[in-house]
Amino acid sequence: MNNNLTIENIKDDYNRIYEGSGIRANSAYYRWLVSLIKPKPGSRLLDVSCGEGIFLREFARRIKNAQVYGLDISDKALIRSKANILKGCLVNADGQFIPFLDEQFDCVSCLGSLEHYLDPEKGIRELFRVGKKDAIFCIVLPNSAGIDFLLQVIKSGAGPTGNFQIIERTATRKEWEDLLEKNGFKVMKVFGSNLWPELFQEGSIKIKSLGKYFKRKLIKIFCPVNLAREFIFICRKKQF
Repeated sequence: MNNNLTIENIKDDYNRIYEGSGIRANSAYYRWLVSLIKPKPGSRLLDVSCGEGIFLREFARRIKNAQVYGLDISDKALIRSKANILKGCLVNADGQFIPFLDEQFDCVSCLGSLEHYLDPEKGIRELFRVGKKDAIFCIVLPNSAGIDFLLQVIKSGAGPTGNFQIIERTATRKEWEDLLEKNGFKVMKVFGSNLWPELFQEGSIKIKSLGKYFKRKLIKIFCPVNLAREFIFICRKKQF
């Protein structure tokens, strides 16, 4: 990682991404995350580094009387979020300095973003701070020993090259879990997540690659959690 990077560098890079292809997963993936969290009706959610707001949208659709708040460093991402959610509060801010008071939210999520922060531990502590004492947290982080990486090594003898995002970090399940628990969390459950099997182009009946669909389907069914592409950590504060 370039130690001379600043928050402005990071903001500029994410604005570049969201002016282009953006970053998103299939809507079914976000619906699955909502089912893992099991929120109560009326829950107040903060999605930190919310990107295009698809998780906010799916949460609001499925949880009665939900209140949704999204935060992202990229103002270009928030423009996309506004198009995806009918009601909600969106804030342009850095997840290392969340502009909300302590213990405000029933659910707090950060889906594949902490590893791109200048200081991931500061981001973790901020997630912890804004969650209520009995809050549920959903934190997604990438695996340094994921099956996609291993298959690439088997195929070519080398791992993937090139970084799409300005900062890229990965770690094993145990390394991430230790970092979360060091900063106040109790990891309740861990789920493995791989690239979502998509038979049809989302929102249409156009078939995507059958080969990729069956490959992703098989990986989704048979891949052990510890070899997943990403980990989904469902956490609470340690006193609970």
